[in-house]
Amino acid sequence: MIAKQTERTGPEQIFIVCRNTSNATISQNCPVYFEHDAVTDGNAVSQCSALIQGVSLFAGITDEKMVDDAYGLVQVYGYRTSCQVSGASAGLEVGLALLPEKSEDYMVETSSANAGPFTGVVLMETIAASASRSAVADYRVFIRAL
Repeated sequence: MIAKQTERTGPEQIFIVCRNTSNATISQNCPVYFEHDAVTDGNAVSQCSALIQGVSLFAGITDEKMVDDAYGLVQVYGYRTSCQVSGASAGLEVGLALLPEKSEDYMVETSSANAGPFTGVVLMETIAASASRSAVADYRVFIRAL
């Protein structure tokens, strides 16, 4: 675990080192889950898939692009200036909890059907109602995935 040194000019952030076991490159600023099968070292992560649906397996947001079978940083706590959020969630307000979309590499708004107790990622800026409903873009979030 890596805790970014506390400074008055920036937010506190905590990262963990993880290994990409998804058989594909995971983009920067994307949600990842801890692998629940074939785990060999306890730090294997993968992009969200239809098979990985439990929010309790949410690991965090990738800090940089991770090629397959390589190690990289995943942010698990703190303010983040860029996280992939679906434009289909246009018109959302600050403070709304976001949930990783299964089989995709972005976050979506939670609904009563899928929210449960998950509050790991919170939107920190308003997505205008006029935002493109098909585009995925970077938005500011606060992560609590410890």
